[in-house]
Amino acid sequence: MTVSPPSPEAATSPASASPVGSVDKALVLLDILGQAGPEGLMLRELTAASGLNKGSIHRLLRALAHRGYAEQDPRDQRYRLGPAPLALAQSFRSAENLPVLFAPALAAISLRTRELVHLGRLEGTEVVYLDKVEPERTLRVWSRVGSRAPAARTSLGRALLAADGVAESRLAPYAEAVGPSLPLPRLQEIIEQTRRRGWSQEVEENEAGIACVGVALSRAEGPSVAVSITGPLERMGEQRRTGLGQLLREELAGLSPAGFTLSVPAQ
Repeated sequence: MTVSPPSPEAATSPASASPVGSVDKALVLLDILGQAGPEGLMLRELTAASGLNKGSIHRLLRALAHRGYAEQDPRDQRYRLGPAPLALAQSFRSAENLPVLFAPALAAISLRTRELVHLGRLEGTEVVYLDKVEPERTLRVWSRVGSRAPAARTSLGRALLAADGVAESRLAPYAEAVGPSLPLPRLQEIIEQTRRRGWSQEVEENEAGIACVGVALSRAEGPSVAVSITGPLERMGEQRRTGLGQLLREELAGLSPAGFTLSVPAQ
């Protein structure tokens, strides 16, 4: 396997020298092991790829293995990434860090549409608002970060229900959380429509005079998330909602953090 690590010369040049050389060398080894994949590398291959001496590499690998960042297979003596890097990445991608991960995408979408943008996820039969980006023009809505609403009544929640493949027979609790204003057959119809077109909508069901469109994103590890665009009904007619739903899909396809993909392909 050909591995292309960061250049040792560049890493140790006077203009770019690391403040802590041993840490920098350990990070170089992690980069190389990451590129090597599950096949891993022999010690001599790590030496050739990194430009470091064998003694330094052996000590660094022992330290990395102690913390679970590297491991050596006793059967073939090859070194590979350990479980710690993946656990660290999963921890960072937890709900607590989702606003940080999605901040650039939310800001870009709000700037382009000049509308309020929300980020949310499901929790039980409710959707939790994780973050919001306000447009320059004032829009007064009830939502705030940390607040909740019945999932079936919001574009965020509807997008998530469609993305998670909640079967029609399992939608009853979500309809009951809204009450008689949203009968189960109507909710089933809404979720199926959302699956077909790839985005959800809500018109004055969560707040008078307000309409929203939403798109959900899935990932290999962790719950799905959704992003919505919210605006006054006077600016959110049927034609614009359709345009914004498609725009939201396009923007999220290009701006979402690594590992997140559009949950529902438009048919």
